[in-house]
Amino acid sequence: MRKSVREKLYARLSTLDRVEFNELFQHLDKECALLSAIFNLLKEAVLLVNGDGEIDFCNESAVQLLGLPKTYKQIAPLWHWMPALKHFFEASNSKTQPDVVSKETQLIYPENKWVRIHIQTFPEMGEKHRFIVLLYDITEEKQVTEERLNQERVDSVVRLASEVAHELGNPLNSIGIHLQLVQRALKRVDVPEKLTRSLEVCQNEVKRLDEFIQHFLQAVRPKEAVLTKADIQPVVKGVFDVLKPQLDNLSIRLEINFQKNLSPIFLDPSRLHQAFFNVVKNAIEAIGSNGWIRVSCYQNDCFLVVAFADSGSGISGAQAAKMLSLNNETTKTTGHGIGMLIIRRVMQEHHGFVEIESKAQMGSILYLKFPLPEQSLRKLEQGKSL
Repeated sequence: MRKSVREKLYARLSTLDRVEFNELFQHLDKECALLSAIFNLLKEAVLLVNGDGEIDFCNESAVQLLGLPKTYKQIAPLWHWMPALKHFFEASNSKTQPDVVSKETQLIYPENKWVRIHIQTFPEMGEKHRFIVLLYDITEEKQVTEERLNQERVDSVVRLASEVAHELGNPLNSIGIHLQLVQRALKRVDVPEKLTRSLEVCQNEVKRLDEFIQHFLQAVRPKEAVLTKADIQPVVKGVFDVLKPQLDNLSIRLEINFQKNLSPIFLDPSRLHQAFFNVVKNAIEAIGSNGWIRVSCYQNDCFLVVAFADSGSGISGAQAAKMLSLNNETTKTTGHGIGMLIIRRVMQEHHGFVEIESKAQMGSILYLKFPLPEQSLRKLEQGKSL
């Protein structure tokens, strides 16, 4: 269009005027190229759009963010890539249309991203409006915000857990002391064996409750992970050494299978103990009693996998998605979902990830996948360079 207008003007000019005309347009072309280069250096996406939503100009950042083809001007208006803007441009000729609009929306194509949109009327003469559209990629900002909110929820639960643990710990200690006094007094007299056994059960239950409180406090107030190369088998076995009495009491059968010659991985035994403890605790709650838990440890070319299968009630697809979401949702009717939050956080520290398979009323399998040492070293080195 611009070239055809230039040619028409050029044909009407004298020879002398044509020289000045060419010099003028060469200067304008240089200025245009300079401005285009400046706009292409910007990280923000910049577009000039007319009232019909047609793109008159866009920089390289806009092309990359929206996945625009080279022939975008002949294909479709801007809302073809950003449907949220269709209503704005349909009302662009209205007298009530605002001069400035700022909003946030989600892009699905070419990548799933969050963007902040700023639209402002372009100051130019004429009845037909044109608009400057600025797009800021705020995906990372959104993730940081989600993580911050997530951490605030964790901190709130930590404070609550500390208060509850303190209130429970004192009476448990008192009960334990008095049970010891009763036990000493009973040794001086003849008492039925059944009564002695009942007293031992009470003492064991008090001890078990105290251990649960301590494990819970360690889980919600974790130390920073320190990864060292080690075998994962002792960590898995250590968790079940603690939970075996409870499993036996609930008639839950346990089966553990380790693949031969498992590779050592980079791990923090204390942090992994907390994660595995919460996985098994969730499985116990799903089973109730009279069920089974099967743990399998194996590896492939990329990962070492610890799979926890249980005979619980299973979960739906929507519930599985909530368990792996960032908003700390729980699939249980009671509780805060803190256990799954801890599991995800520990796996992030180990550069691994969580997968869930489940069928309602048939049970679930939770996979914890850890990168093998070569991959872990690369990620640790990348983290240090950042």
